[in-house]
Amino acid sequence: MDSTPPGINQGFRTRLIQILVQLSVLIMISATFAASPVQAPVKLRQIKYTGTSWFASPIIHHLGTASPKLIGCFYDVIVWDSAFNELDRAPHGSSYPHKGRIYAPAVCADLEGDGIYEVVVGSTQGSVAAYEWKSNQLVLKAGWPASACDAGQCPEVRGMAAGDLDQNGTIEVVVTTTQTNGGAQVFVFNPDGSSYQPPGLSFTAWPRYNTQTGYGNDADANGMGNHGYGCFGLNVGIGDLDDDPEMEIVVTFDNHQINVFHHNGMSMLASNYFTNPSSLYPSYPLNWGQFIRWFDPMVEHNHFHLHQPPWPSPEDKKWLQWTESPPGVADLNRDGKNEVVCVTNVEKFIPYATQHHSVMALEGGYGDGSRSARRLSGWENLPSSGAPQSRAGHTWYPPTNPPSPAILDIDGDRRLEIIYAAHDGYLYCYDHQGNQQWRYDFTHARDLMYASGVTVADLNRDRKLELVFTTFGDPESLAPGLDHGYLVILDAHGNMLHDIKLPQQGTNGNGKGAPAAPTIGDLTQDGNLEIIVQTFGAGLFVYTVPGSSSRNIPWPTGRGNYLRDGRAFSLGRTGLNPVRMLLLGDPE
Repeated sequence: MDSTPPGINQGFRTRLIQILVQLSVLIMISATFAASPVQAPVKLRQIKYTGTSWFASPIIHHLGTASPKLIGCFYDVIVWDSAFNELDRAPHGSSYPHKGRIYAPAVCADLEGDGIYEVVVGSTQGSVAAYEWKSNQLVLKAGWPASACDAGQCPEVRGMAAGDLDQNGTIEVVVTTTQTNGGAQVFVFNPDGSSYQPPGLSFTAWPRYNTQTGYGNDADANGMGNHGYGCFGLNVGIGDLDDDPEMEIVVTFDNHQINVFHHNGMSMLASNYFTNPSSLYPSYPLNWGQFIRWFDPMVEHNHFHLHQPPWPSPEDKKWLQWTESPPGVADLNRDGKNEVVCVTNVEKFIPYATQHHSVMALEGGYGDGSRSARRLSGWENLPSSGAPQSRAGHTWYPPTNPPSPAILDIDGDRRLEIIYAAHDGYLYCYDHQGNQQWRYDFTHARDLMYASGVTVADLNRDRKLELVFTTFGDPESLAPGLDHGYLVILDAHGNMLHDIKLPQQGTNGNGKGAPAAPTIGDLTQDGNLEIIVQTFGAGLFVYTVPGSSSRNIPWPTGRGNYLRDGRAFSLGRTGLNPVRMLLLGDPE
């Protein structure tokens, strides 16, 4: 029995806590002042003959084993150990589970919590394949491949994300396709490859959009029906956007509409501020995907609220187009409610011509839904980039980058920033209210250059975050002798720390450089971080950053995490970092 008087015992405990807090502060201050500048990345390895990379950001993951693996998705899926020995590959082709190139970042997770990890890829011909990692091999999971074919068409899968939509402990996979022939563009699959169908529904939940009428279906929803048109670039995100426990799915289409789906497939209703101006459906309600978004909020006000003529036209008004716009989900104003954050092409004139990129922040369907799909307060006027670089003399190549936003606190003020690469050749950073903080010219004086998505980590253990991205541009045939592939590191204020020319540029006809967002993690288990860079035609580069550590990697890979859902998790240098759990294999 403790005979110490309670007052003395409590006082001792209080003093001990005070000492420990002071000691931890001193340790943090000491670490901050002792930290060296961010050292230049050192090339560890070039792995050649991988095939062409697109926007499928690589993966560092233990896959349920004792040591991390490196997974690259090109046309084949390839797995290496931490010493860069190839362990296995899943080939592509008409007789294989996935048919062609892997455009979007692959999902990596234990889909059903059985201890076996899957790598899920979308490909051409509507193929979606889940490979289990068993005995150092990629093994096709039972029930897969799944098909995203519809209406007699088998288009390419270009968007993928995953999440526990119904919060039952298993993870569903969402894909979007380039379908433009009247068929469905959005599919949701269970861990066993079957179509996701919540119990108790009188209608088929997925895929969307369907051609069925009646409650829950698309053909006559709100009278006018739901209609989509192709998703061409990482067009899907997942997050909580209302008051129910289930997750919502955000999809951007190759038209002027953005939609939010409930997990049962139905579109979320927009605020009653917006009603249908058509005489065919006078003042009918609208869901998120049933009305055009315009650059000027007064155009939306006059058209969809007041129903005042003249009806707007892109001949003289700017409208928003979502061709390859990866959506993010984040709580920008810290009210406990998420917003949809997305970068859109702003077009004008006929034929349409892109004027610039703009960032839009739209409120979710909370409470009575009166703010659903409304612009977040302070975001009425959209922050915008400059005009896109000229593509005169170009057809398809190099491809433009999907402007995928990284949404996290990069400067430690516990407020989120939004960072993305625009087609004008600048990387932009906006604060949580849409104010431009800085921009960085990444074009290297080239006529045409694009940048990957940004990944974020503390690269020198000073509790401050650095931004990492790569560049790509013209193929050799259009720009002989010019370098376009670079690995760039900035500080949180947009100042360049390192700008490294990739040691081989390649002669791939799609372009030179690295289109996929690099991935950051401790692959070699030496305590330092590696940066993995996938290129069009020069294979895969592995760099190490001396003096770094894996303690703070809040945005380690393309779309933020290996569920590829575009969600903002981290509070930056001062907060918890649950995304690190994804690097360790925990899906949430």
